[in-house]
Amino acid sequence: MKLQVKGRNVLVTGAAMGIGKGLSECFAREGANLILVDLPAQKECLTDWAAKLRKTFGVRIWTFYRDLTESDGPEQLYKQVVRDVPEVHVLVNNAGICWFGRFLEMPMERLHTMILLNCLAYAKMSRLFLPAMIQRSEGGILNVSSVSAFQPVPTLGLYASTKALTQSLTEAIRAELPNGSRVVVSTLNPPFTRTHLIEDAGVPLDYIPVKMSFMTVDEVVSSGVKAFMRGKERYVPGLFNRIFYLGLSKFTPHSILNRLSRLLTRRLSDFIPVPVMAFFNGLKSK
Repeated sequence: MKLQVKGRNVLVTGAAMGIGKGLSECFAREGANLILVDLPAQKECLTDWAAKLRKTFGVRIWTFYRDLTESDGPEQLYKQVVRDVPEVHVLVNNAGICWFGRFLEMPMERLHTMILLNCLAYAKMSRLFLPAMIQRSEGGILNVSSVSAFQPVPTLGLYASTKALTQSLTEAIRAELPNGSRVVVSTLNPPFTRTHLIEDAGVPLDYIPVKMSFMTVDEVVSSGVKAFMRGKERYVPGLFNRIFYLGLSKFTPHSILNRLSRLLTRRLSDFIPVPVMAFFNGLKSK
């Protein structure tokens, strides 16, 4: 089943930067109109991006500014959107935050915000916009998940858990669609990607999963949007990542998977002395 987006209205949260920005450009390239959403603090950035997309692709664009972690943030956004936009054909839940470190050291405010944004906002937004799609038997929801959804990830424990919730919820919603429905509900599961989210989370560049599967935003979004439009249930960009993350979680016994997770979710500097790493990095830069 192929999802048509040309001339349709696509809502993207967290659209001012990173993967959300990349996804919005991909949908615009496909001829979709865009409903771009981000925090009020990102107003200037999002306004400039919307103007660039209009000029480049000639599509219609609406912009909204809302904190989805507020108690009624998703509901208020929904009211604004349905008031100003004729229809929302596709919802892209992308806004999210991350944090790197041991769980017992995680700031309580960050813990609270991550659950509100990564879990509750995704669930509320899906619940609010899905009924009209089912009624039309047209449209779709793309939830940006992560490869971390498929196994526990020490040092990114809560983040991985929120993505596991997103993964499970998305697959359950997809299974509940009426027979013959043309609505597509899918996840995009990026590996570590060079975005502000990773920088803001404090993920070190010598973190082993980063070294194993780092990709650019363009690499993630271009193939991800195409997979979504084909109706794929979940999509992990990159052949190595699909083999490693999907194969590992599917075929490895749980006890061994946990041991591997503890081993691989470390920094290279935990195994290689810093002076040695600095020496080899110096050789690479010459």
